[in-house]
Amino acid sequence: MEENNQFQFQVNMKGMIELLSEHIYSSPTVFIRELLQNGMDAVTMRKGIDPDVQGQITVTFQEGKIIFEDNGIGLTEADMHQFLSVIGQSSKKGALVDKDLIGKFGIGLLSCLVVSEEIEVESRSLLKNESVRWKGRADGTYTVESIEALPKVGTRVILLAKPDWKSLFLKGEIRKNVVFYGSALPIRVLFVEGQEEEEVLDGNPIWMDSEASKEDLMEYGKTVFKTRFLDVFRLESDSGELQGVAYVIPNKVSFSSTKEHKIFLKRMYLCDQAPNLLPEWSSFVRCIINTNALQPTASRESLMNNAILKQTKKELSDCFKDYLKVLSVTDVKKIQQIITVHHLYIKALAASDTEIMTLFLDYLPFETNKGLLSFQDIKQYGQKIYYTPSLDDFRQIRRIAGSQDKMVINAAYSYEADLIERIKRADAQLQINRIIPQDLLDELEVALDLTAEFEQFKLRADLVLQKHFCKVEIKKFQPRDTPTIYIANEQALSNKNIQGLTGASNPFASTLQHFIKDEKVLPTLCFNQSNELINQLVYIDDELLFEAVVQIMYIQALMLGGYTINKKEMDVFNDSLYQLLVMGMSHFLPKI
Repeated sequence: MEENNQFQFQVNMKGMIELLSEHIYSSPTVFIRELLQNGMDAVTMRKGIDPDVQGQITVTFQEGKIIFEDNGIGLTEADMHQFLSVIGQSSKKGALVDKDLIGKFGIGLLSCLVVSEEIEVESRSLLKNESVRWKGRADGTYTVESIEALPKVGTRVILLAKPDWKSLFLKGEIRKNVVFYGSALPIRVLFVEGQEEEEVLDGNPIWMDSEASKEDLMEYGKTVFKTRFLDVFRLESDSGELQGVAYVIPNKVSFSSTKEHKIFLKRMYLCDQAPNLLPEWSSFVRCIINTNALQPTASRESLMNNAILKQTKKELSDCFKDYLKVLSVTDVKKIQQIITVHHLYIKALAASDTEIMTLFLDYLPFETNKGLLSFQDIKQYGQKIYYTPSLDDFRQIRRIAGSQDKMVINAAYSYEADLIERIKRADAQLQINRIIPQDLLDELEVALDLTAEFEQFKLRADLVLQKHFCKVEIKKFQPRDTPTIYIANEQALSNKNIQGLTGASNPFASTLQHFIKDEKVLPTLCFNQSNELINQLVYIDDELLFEAVVQIMYIQALMLGGYTINKKEMDVFNDSLYQLLVMGMSHFLPKI
């Protein structure tokens, strides 16, 4: 049965044009890209019929107006009705669209309505002997009329600047944006103003020239990115029909920092970010890349994340690996320089590639409890090596482990724990074990000869530290000048935090208690029986003095272990220190 309650959507054309032209693009200057793109595509289509034609775009400046003119295939009146006046329909259909043309979505020309109240298009078609003028306005209306025959085949787009955007129509500003968006286009671009004519682009970017020397590429990179790079190497991908260059940054950079690249699609500038295209560990380079096969999003300001992009990313990863492998043989000095600056990224690559790990492992530096050492130096300490993936644990472990002649690697940085696991699998002779603070505590010498005074001391200290949800142990360890060490694993710290909250005026206090897995698992403050201060503290009878010293030692151990100190603990520290100072000064003040 036919439905009789179906209705057609109503579209506010003016609102639709405003939405597309003002919100789909990130910058008003993108109209320059769209005009270059349409001109380039028109020339490409004409070359399909006349391969000998020499493509050219001419930009003419006339009192607030700019005219973008190409010598491409041109448009007929029917083309203008079909392609310039239907939003979302591209004229670039057929065999050429995916292979040669840049544009696809048929909305690019609307970006001109951001900066101009009206778009005027005059065109003479190669396929039909007629010249036509089309005018489109921001209110969603347009007109089409026949005009006197234009002297040459091609299309002219005429724009008059809105008052707010006149600055974008200045010759210097247009030149800057033409070079920014179109520097890789294989077409001449001329500027004409009065009798003056200037060639802005010649269609031959040096980074796409396979014969260009490394020196020329380095100089180009310095000009484009304003940086003197360490090195440059080529990038290629068959899947993405991609070619480009990668410049090695001369200074250390963090994994989280944003890197600006130059990504071109069919030689038209697309974007400066490539999060899904380049490997995650490749942040030590800045790239200039052109792809002919990858697909853009509708705004043409990023790449679609699809199967082709994923395969291209894999092939680019191989380019990075091949570069490092070749450099390790041909220029040892350069590879050592790169490792010194960017070892974190080499580690990230080695964590996923055994061949890279084998090549560079001995030269990679690691932070250890004995300083920054290459892995080759680390192995000299013996067959047994320890590591911890926790920075907090490393801070607790390093001093005590050093006194026990243990080699401990801080593997808290990105990819380092993964790399160490790969090292373990690759070399069965090398003993690399994970270590936690509790392991050290368990290995410390048990103080079996505790006197009655020390037994009493342990009970008193336990009582003081109960309010900090910390328990006490007494052992002997080196170095002797360390009076205490604070040891806590993740569960112990979690229990401490939960018990702290349950003791506060918290509406969920009764519920939080259920999250404690084992009430016995709490942080430990281990007192060193070999330490002179601890041996004196045992015999202090004054409870105020004893409590003040124990609490100061507790907070000091937290600080040395790199733990966060909350407001309550800092208040306790300040109060205890104040009491200690007052009691100390009382011995020197005159009696009244």
